[in-house]
Amino acid sequence: MANETQIGQLVIDLKIRTEALEKGLETAKKKLQEIEQQNEQVKNNNSQLDASFVAMSAGIVASLAKIKSAVSEGVNKYISYINSMQALQKTAKATNNSMSDIKDTIDDVNKLKLMDDSDVTAATKNLLTYGFTVEQTGDMLKVLQDAAVGNRQECYSLSEAVKVTTERYSYGKFCFI
Repeated sequence: MANETQIGQLVIDLKIRTEALEKGLETAKKKLQEIEQQNEQVKNNNSQLDASFVAMSAGIVASLAKIKSAVSEGVNKYISYINSMQALQKTAKATNNSMSDIKDTIDDVNKLKLMDDSDVTAATKNLLTYGFTVEQTGDMLKVLQDAAVGNRQECYSLSEAVKVTTERYSYGKFCFI
């Protein structure tokens, strides 16, 4: 009987240990599932971060391209203005006009900044070349600006329309082309 009690006790101990082992395995299994879920969340977050990084990088590249374009456009406008001012100075000298009077007229004509500086300078040079006085040039540019507001072709900005019109002066007529 003592052996049966010991065997019974061993069976009970074994059963208790087996149940404890099963519970431990179940707990470990749940912990592993939680860790897998957390890993999946981290993986999803990393994917979102990767997508955000790619989108941010694309945005930066696009911004840099716009900045480069703006700087290039600014440099081109500056070069165009310098060239048109040099041509205007030569025209002023050739037509015996004062450069300060011409600058004052340009400032008056373009006080609303409707025209690009190089375009108003080129238009002034063109009209002076045709023999108009500085005062007449200023008056004509004001009239041309007013006319260009409603009469210019869509392919020209107001500034370009006035400049192009002064380039195409012939037989005493201006035309907006």
